[in-house]
Amino acid sequence: MAGGAVIENLSNRKLFVIFAGLLVIQIMFFLIGAWYAPSPSSYMEFEMITCRDETKGLSGEWIHRDNCQQISELSEYTPSSFDLREIVFIAKMPHTRDGIELEYSPWFQFLLGVLHVDVEYSEHFKYVAHAPLELEVRMGYRDKESKKNEWKELVTSNVTRILECTIAEDEKKAGGTYDCDMLDLFELGSSSYPFYLINIRIPINQQACQFDNKSANCQIGKLTGLRLIEIHQNGGFTLVWLWTKTFMTPVVAICLWWYYNRINQLARNPLLLERAILLLGLSLVILDFPIEWISLTYRIPFLLLISDLRQGLFYTVLFSFWLIFAGEHLIDDNTRNNLKSYRFNLSFIITASLGLLIYDLIERGIQLYDPFYSVWSSPTGSQIAYFAIFISAISTVAYFIFLFFKIARVWSTIKSKRSAQIYQTSENRRLKVEGVIYRFKFLMLFTLLCSAFTIAAYFMKQYGEAQLHGDEARDGFLTGSTSAFFTGAFGMCNIYVLLLLAMYAPSHKHYRGASQLIDENDDDEIMEDPSNQHTESNAMTTFLKPSTD
Repeated sequence: MAGGAVIENLSNRKLFVIFAGLLVIQIMFFLIGAWYAPSPSSYMEFEMITCRDETKGLSGEWIHRDNCQQISELSEYTPSSFDLREIVFIAKMPHTRDGIELEYSPWFQFLLGVLHVDVEYSEHFKYVAHAPLELEVRMGYRDKESKKNEWKELVTSNVTRILECTIAEDEKKAGGTYDCDMLDLFELGSSSYPFYLINIRIPINQQACQFDNKSANCQIGKLTGLRLIEIHQNGGFTLVWLWTKTFMTPVVAICLWWYYNRINQLARNPLLLERAILLLGLSLVILDFPIEWISLTYRIPFLLLISDLRQGLFYTVLFSFWLIFAGEHLIDDNTRNNLKSYRFNLSFIITASLGLLIYDLIERGIQLYDPFYSVWSSPTGSQIAYFAIFISAISTVAYFIFLFFKIARVWSTIKSKRSAQIYQTSENRRLKVEGVIYRFKFLMLFTLLCSAFTIAAYFMKQYGEAQLHGDEARDGFLTGSTSAFFTGAFGMCNIYVLLLLAMYAPSHKHYRGASQLIDENDDDEIMEDPSNQHTESNAMTTFLKPSTD
């Protein structure tokens, strides 16, 4: 075999060995997640303690266990005035277990809190559907070196949530309880401190409620308590995930550099498909780069935003590549290798990406300085979010319909090429085309498999995150045993891009000084003139020209 040959020039036997090795590596990615990585997320549940604060928060003092004047039964408590700000709900995170004060670790990566409101049925304090719940929330933190109750303020915020509750007919009696949906409370993009303290006040003016039942918190019913569910990424999963990314980043970077050098050595300009593969490899290196290692030492509150942007970049480039990958083998010769030919096709991807980018910048961006912010908490924010998600969903559906149409046409083109009479006139040509078609079919099937896993992983992650913000936070998808799926999908994406870099690299170093691109199906001419070093081609990028012969 000539020096510098790439995978498409290997024998079927050697290809089989390589593919079998890649399959073993893929299985290893699944097994790493299944055997060594715990579930991606865990949760802690806190029954918030109810305390009495005579200053109604005007003193600025933190209310914690040691200075709490605890209210044993909130339903039986008689406030000293009409202003119920004297009631404070507190929770110190994490728990103290068996006398040992647990700590949060930077390995947890993020902290997310959802709130459950306990509402009791009452004829006097009636709950009204879709009642707005206003909260005065204060979050503090403490370092290991600080004294036990030396809390520093992280953020103070006034938040509004919509309280959605239902009650069965047989529960409409004294002591009956409503079934209320979980409420988003906060989301921290990093777990930077070992201890956190939350003080929540529910501003209710009982005198104002008598005159106007639409005043703040007058429609929430008889509130009896609050429960906080805190969710974080498992440190063990973070460890496995980071080492996996750390291992793959230099591998992909080296292969990308090799691919770039092979293209850069050519006298001609790179083809559109080659540039698309180069950009795809670059986006994968950016996605794989384990920036999370830095967060273990330094506080990076914008880590979630960076992760979302990197993931969005990779998906945008990957979806664009799939269109170009199929289209470059179908369009006419006078329009191939021209990005402008894909303006309409790529508009779906750009629209969807911009919609999700706007949503993410609003949500994650504001949470950098106010972790209690939620885009869904206001009518205007909800409309913007719904519009962005709706446009993105429509564009995504249209994109995949068009992509599957393109792939169907690719298979049709392959069939026509195999039956073309020109390849039956020469045994060398027939064997050449059959080998290229075999490899192309494998890559196309792997593309379909990779796209299926990529899409499934993306939507499962979105669905899991939605569960974390909803009623299934404790038993959601991300708190279950799904690590194997995520590590497997990660490995498949990396293996797929590495295969592309190998199979679409220029075929021969022998032709690196080439000045024009010819159809490699004319291999008889090349074989007849071994001294010809002025042409170069890659069979994978040339053999599927439109079949007009």
